[in-house]
Amino acid sequence: MMLLVNCYNYIFYSCVNELKKITIMNLPNNITVERRGKTYILLKNKQEEIGGVVVSGTPTGDTQLAPYVCEPQNKNKKVVAIVMQQMTDALLMHEAKKPEHLRRDALPPVNIPEGTEVFETKIFPCSKCNKIIAALVFAWESASPEEMEIIATKFELEASIAKYPMWILGAPNCNDDEIAKHLTLRISGKKGEVYWEHPDDMNKRLVELDECHC
Repeated sequence: MMLLVNCYNYIFYSCVNELKKITIMNLPNNITVERRGKTYILLKNKQEEIGGVVVSGTPTGDTQLAPYVCEPQNKNKKVVAIVMQQMTDALLMHEAKKPEHLRRDALPPVNIPEGTEVFETKIFPCSKCNKIIAALVFAWESASPEEMEIIATKFELEASIAKYPMWILGAPNCNDDEIAKHLTLRISGKKGEVYWEHPDDMNKRLVELDECHC
C-alpha cells in the first residue's frame, strides 16, 4: 500500500466491490454514511456534509480511496479518518483472504500532486482471522530522532484511531544489512521513544503479534 501524505490518497490492489459490504461502526450517534455513486458521504444529523471518501480505479487496476474533509476541518477530520480506516482495513482484509499466488502490492501512483510526500506502508493481517494486527511506515531518509518525530506528526490522525500498533522505520546506522539497525518509533497506542532496532527483532515481534492474536 502507498500512502500519500497531504492529499491523503490510499491505493490498494483489491476489489472495489468489497467496499459495498462494509458496515461502518464506532461513529458518533448523529453521524451517518450515505453512498452516492462512487462517493461515501458523511452527514451530520442526516443533512450537513462533513466529509467523505471518493472511490476510484487506477490505470493499473488498483483501487484508490481519496478522503476529503469539510470545514471546520479540525472538528471533522477524525470522524472522516474513522470511516477511512474501516474502509482501508476492509480492502486489506479482503486481499489477505486471497491465495498467496493471487496477491500483489499496489503499484506506486503515477501522477503525484505537487507538494505531496509519498510513504510506503506495510499492513500485516492475522494469518488466522485476517484482521489487521500491525502496520509499518517506511521513512528510510529519516536519519535522526528529530526527523522521525516530524514524520510521526504527519501520521498523528491515523495513529490516534488505529486499533493496532504502528511503527515508523527510518534510516539504518550502517550499510551492512546483516548488522544494520534502523531508527524505530512506535506511534499508535502508547507512543514510544525513538530507538535503534535490527529488522530481525521487528520480524519476531510481528510473528508474536500474529501468534497471540486469536
